[in-house]
Amino acid sequence: MKAKLTPLSILWIALPLTILLLAPAAFSQDEDFEEMEETMTCIPDSLETPHDRFQSDAVDEAQVNLWYDYGRDYFNKAKYGKKNGHFRSAASYFWKVVINDKTGRFKTTYAKIAECYSTTNQPDSTLIAVYRGLKKYPDFATLHYYAGQIHKARGQASCAIPHYEALVELNNQSPEVLKNYWATLAKLYFQTDDERAIEAQQKVADLDPNDLESANFLVQLTEYYGMDPMEAKAAAFVKDTTNIQNARSYGLTAYESGDYQTAQRAFGAILKQDPGNIEARMYIAYAYEGLNNYPAAIKTYKEILNIDPEKPNVHCAIASVYGRTQNFVSARSHVKKAQRIDPKYGYSYMVMGEILENAVAYCSENRGKKNNYTYEDKLVFELARKEYQKAAAKDPNVAVSANNRYKQLEAFVPTTADKHMHNNSSEVKDACYSWINN
Repeated sequence: MKAKLTPLSILWIALPLTILLLAPAAFSQDEDFEEMEETMTCIPDSLETPHDRFQSDAVDEAQVNLWYDYGRDYFNKAKYGKKNGHFRSAASYFWKVVINDKTGRFKTTYAKIAECYSTTNQPDSTLIAVYRGLKKYPDFATLHYYAGQIHKARGQASCAIPHYEALVELNNQSPEVLKNYWATLAKLYFQTDDERAIEAQQKVADLDPNDLESANFLVQLTEYYGMDPMEAKAAAFVKDTTNIQNARSYGLTAYESGDYQTAQRAFGAILKQDPGNIEARMYIAYAYEGLNNYPAAIKTYKEILNIDPEKPNVHCAIASVYGRTQNFVSARSHVKKAQRIDPKYGYSYMVMGEILENAVAYCSENRGKKNNYTYEDKLVFELARKEYQKAAAKDPNVAVSANNRYKQLEAFVPTTADKHMHNNSSEVKDACYSWINN
């Protein structure tokens, strides 16, 4: 019985992503503080502070500048001198600045006040500073960051969402920062059972196509909301076949679902934009294998070697196909090439073991006695076991599968009685195996 996914279970599956601090930057003026007040219930009931008593029309710009200098000195001593007690003094001076600022020059001071309170673990005071600042400067990204972070930590997803929506609207951020904000927003949407989680997670996948964890979460979300991930990816691909990220995502999903022709179409679109893309060629070759078109698979693998001949995995892929088509000489040749490039590449020994097993199947069937193994067939199985043993010893990445295969073949190797009956011979003389000794 397939376990039912829930928002909580999927969030446990998805790895948390680090949230990076965003420097002050422009944000769309379309959203103002009044609209935020209508949609949120988490703004403090009162934004007043004891510092408001220092507001006075008689305060001139010189006094404001002086307060800012005092606040900055205390702030720097606290931040860089690691004297947290000075944050309180810094915040006090900064409040005097912002409540008397008539020029708008001290916008970033709200962020400094928020940092003072946040660093000294005063979330309620931080929120007051944040929302006071957003009321005056609704385009201030750093304040959205602080508000979103606090509400998220408190489990107030619906309150955090507008702030992360504000952050992702910025169009001048690094992909890493945007990825983290979109990832957070996707999880917040999901916590509130909002299908926009899919769209947000798709943004994460677009920003970092190599993040398999994010890709898996996207699939889980689409399944949870009863949608077919292929439909969304197909639509994105058809809309713009020149978009490499969309084509890759579509191709991978198609390949994993066994739709090899669609996968080839998607990865073929990538090659039109990037002819040197090795991954795309690899998946086209994999798809040819899935379609049992082995000559085309080998041809495609060899195209990759023309681009980069020092790829042991490609030599192994060719060797595996040759082994399945009984071209054992060529198969072994490519294994040896892979091992010359990287003697510790365990997969090459795995493939050699596979080739030897294919040879036994081929030779026994040619005799008209499939699965009725001769002594020499068993000797070849023993050679295969030695290859799996080498793989396990040389490469921990394949050790588990190599050891499993080693144990599975134990029943097929010569017994002590078999060896006694054949004078302990270890020579494979059968002409079908002549390639082994050459």
